[in-house]
Amino acid sequence: MIDVKLLRNDFTNTCKKLRQRNKRFEQLDEFNELDIKYRKLLTDIQNWNQIRNNESKKVASLVKNPTKKEELNKIQNQVKTLKLQIEKAEALAQEHEAKIREIMLSIPNIPDDSVVLGLDENDNKEIHRWGKARNFDFSPKAHWELGESLKLFDPARAIRLCGSRYNIYTGKGAKLIRALINFTLDFNSEHGFYELLPPVLIKPEALYGTGQLPKFDEDLYHMTEGLYLSPTGEVQMTNFYSGEILDYKNLPYRFTCNTSCFRSEAGSAGKDTKGVIRQHQFYKTEMVIISNKEDSYKEHEYMTRNAEMILEALELPYRRIILCTGDMGFSSAKTYDLEVWLPSYNAYKEISSCSNCVDFQARNMMLRYKDKDNKIEYCHTLNGSGLAIDRLWAAVVENYQQKDGSILIPKQLRKYFNNEEYIK
Repeated sequence: MIDVKLLRNDFTNTCKKLRQRNKRFEQLDEFNELDIKYRKLLTDIQNWNQIRNNESKKVASLVKNPTKKEELNKIQNQVKTLKLQIEKAEALAQEHEAKIREIMLSIPNIPDDSVVLGLDENDNKEIHRWGKARNFDFSPKAHWELGESLKLFDPARAIRLCGSRYNIYTGKGAKLIRALINFTLDFNSEHGFYELLPPVLIKPEALYGTGQLPKFDEDLYHMTEGLYLSPTGEVQMTNFYSGEILDYKNLPYRFTCNTSCFRSEAGSAGKDTKGVIRQHQFYKTEMVIISNKEDSYKEHEYMTRNAEMILEALELPYRRIILCTGDMGFSSAKTYDLEVWLPSYNAYKEISSCSNCVDFQARNMMLRYKDKDNKIEYCHTLNGSGLAIDRLWAAVVENYQQKDGSILIPKQLRKYFNNEEYIK
């Protein structure tokens, strides 16, 4: 969540920045009204406690003096009335505090000043492109066609087993998924990211920590015992040090992992129904960086560049865009998307989203560090796909397809295929 002091001390300007996200956020006005009442109650409680304490001190001396019985009774009644008044005010203050926290959890991060102003994805700005879309001397096929002809996956049996938006990778298709997982993890590890292998069942507190709850509850899979299936490895890795105070000398921490991820894709009916672009269960190699506040934007560039280098190593054309204020994710202050070229769409499709969340998530999970002056500060957290494996699989299959229907295996992946050159 954002720092509540920003709303209390500069309500107008903070609201203006938040509303650059192209939403009204009516709860901001509700917050302002509630917060004024809440702070007045706290002041009243403090004053009443002071009066009560002062009056209670008089009781001790009056109780020893029989001639002061009437005055004693008067003060005792006053203390009793104050006690009931304070209890009532404290209960109301707790109600206001709970409602304020609920509102704060519904308010997104403030866009960084460097973010492009815009309404939606149409206002995102391209930063650069790398590589050129391949000119085929034959009519290229989509990955779902190649997947079936080469028996790389079995969508029909996946539907029979699990329902729609699931896939069973088979044979060389499964091996390609495994190769891409290993390659991306190896690449990230070689570039300073420490590998983790976390569970995929997580507590709701972890999802509140990263901002998936309460905002995206309908997109999550609820399990028994109050647990959830993780929608992204970002949740587990960002929460790795939740509730702890870190030493600035050890920052930044750079983590990577690959997990199965689960999203119900609520509201995505009719979108990307063919192939592996949008599924309920998918594989993703994730990166997370925990930084001090001074270096987080430098780390943002480092993370994004690392994801780009994976695509370059696989010789896949891509572009980097900066998301505008109206298209950014809930927890992000600034986001770059990487989009890989997919011939079947004749367009670029998102394959990585690299975000700097500054102290937004750290406030939720009480993730802090001691700076060089021994002052406690909130960490800055960053996350990015490095990369979305199923989409990377589709990109390799489509961009490396051959006229005879086979797929040329990228040079960087051949070591995972016993140096074979083609999938046939």
